[in-house]
Amino acid sequence: MGKFAEDPKFSVIIPVYDVPADTFKRCLMSIADQDYPNLEVVIVANGGDKAAFEMAEAYAKDRKGWKVLFTEEKGACEARNRGFKESTGEIVSFTNSDYILKTGIVRTWVDALLANPDCGFAYGAYEYASSNREVYWSKPFSVYELEIANYIDCGFPLWRKYVVEWDSNVKSLQDWDFWIRVVKQGVKGHFLGREISFIAAPPRPKGLSMDSSENWTERVKFIKDKNGIPTREICVTSLGAPFHGKQIAQMIGADYRDDTLHKPHKYKALYLIGWYMKPGDVQNGHSSVVNCFRDSTVIVHFVGADIYWLRKFSSETIRNWAGAMKLATHHILCENEAAQEELAEYGIDAKIVPIPPYTDMEIKPLPEEFSVALYLTDKSDFDKYLLKNTLSIVKAMPDVKFYGYGDADLGDFKAKNFEHKGNLNREQWTQFVYDRSAYLRIVRHDTRPMASDEFIMAGRSVITNIPNPHHDVVDTRGTYPFDTWDKFGPGFSPRRWPSTKKEIIKKIRAVRKAQKEGSKEFEGERIARSIATKSVLNKDIYIRTIRDLALAPVLEVVNA
Repeated sequence: MGKFAEDPKFSVIIPVYDVPADTFKRCLMSIADQDYPNLEVVIVANGGDKAAFEMAEAYAKDRKGWKVLFTEEKGACEARNRGFKESTGEIVSFTNSDYILKTGIVRTWVDALLANPDCGFAYGAYEYASSNREVYWSKPFSVYELEIANYIDCGFPLWRKYVVEWDSNVKSLQDWDFWIRVVKQGVKGHFLGREISFIAAPPRPKGLSMDSSENWTERVKFIKDKNGIPTREICVTSLGAPFHGKQIAQMIGADYRDDTLHKPHKYKALYLIGWYMKPGDVQNGHSSVVNCFRDSTVIVHFVGADIYWLRKFSSETIRNWAGAMKLATHHILCENEAAQEELAEYGIDAKIVPIPPYTDMEIKPLPEEFSVALYLTDKSDFDKYLLKNTLSIVKAMPDVKFYGYGDADLGDFKAKNFEHKGNLNREQWTQFVYDRSAYLRIVRHDTRPMASDEFIMAGRSVITNIPNPHHDVVDTRGTYPFDTWDKFGPGFSPRRWPSTKKEIIKKIRAVRKAQKEGSKEFEGERIARSIATKSVLNKDIYIRTIRDLALAPVLEVVNA
């Protein structure tokens, strides 16, 4: 509990204006029904809404800690400021009058803030009171993403010491402006994940949400100008690889957008990372995104598994899709020759532009103990990363130390020569690479994995079935006609796995022997591989290439 001998006081501040009586009543009932003992409620009836004021007074009567104020009509921001001045809680929530708080949510909020003392506020998902019960899930905390579009509702709680004054000059998107200024103080938010905090009424006529929807570009520009946020010319998105999309956007000085993609905008270019079209797609998500950028340059960058899924369609479907893509886009890119060749088979002409790693890895001395890194995940939409096969290598080599990373649920898998590090942040990842001697990556399909390049750049060996330069490649394809058709991707034959497994083990042992001997030839090759990879993956050249493609004048294309 820290400095609090008891539960810290929690203040719920509710500005009220022109809200339906039954909606407001449900809001008050949901607050009264909270099981948190140290609760204060401050209701501010804003302007001429006397009916709401009378309902609030009747409801607050005989309830300890409930206050009702009546003010002149000066808008929601002034009402919130007035309510905050009258409140005394250590934790504050600016709850709207059309919200229904989930039972026990105040206790959940307080517990989250107390359990995460490095965070100044907590936030997460909420549900709309609509027939389809749509949920806004929010996203993990990111200062960069908050500058692009708001993902934190005004009703979520924060410590009193971090509250900033609500600005009445902001016509709408008021909570976005509020949270930007809170975060500018160096305050971090705790993401509650999929915990739904409250039910919100859908936007209604003359409401703040309706105003922002009807005046989106103007309201966004006002918030950005007010808070010194740059207006960027390029928008990056990815429906299949959002982590990479966000990193790439920051690298090239662009915005990354996902849940506000269909809002009006003034971007000059859209940069799509991957085109993940799968069987059963009636309206592929990226197709609808492209249609929202009719007046912009459109760049599509194929990155791996998105090419794999094209194999699942009939030739006729692929021909039609490829023709539509060429009409709807200005530039199509891929990462290596194998991907370029495979796309050409589908009727897509792509230019090779490899995406460089986000971190500039340095050549480091190899660690004294030989160890192998593994990417482990079972969250892929198909068994791309061959989790069971990879773990069988660990079991077969008890004399070699393996370290896994990633989000795989390994169940009861255990081995004395194995340790799983889980998901790693950027700083942890860099050290993880330097602490390993080699990287094993066996997959069903891939193009140019960024992790492999990072290991090469750091002077490590990469054992894989992906045909990229400077890798120790093991052929995992079969010898039967129905195995060898896969001439573009690395391929993987379950029938051949016993012999392939022996080849992988042999390759790992050969790499260990070479590293242990440490000959001048080996050291020279290790450095040469790193230098050559860094030359191909020059970050400045990549950024300049993408920005030139995105911002150069182009001929008009027909959007499909």
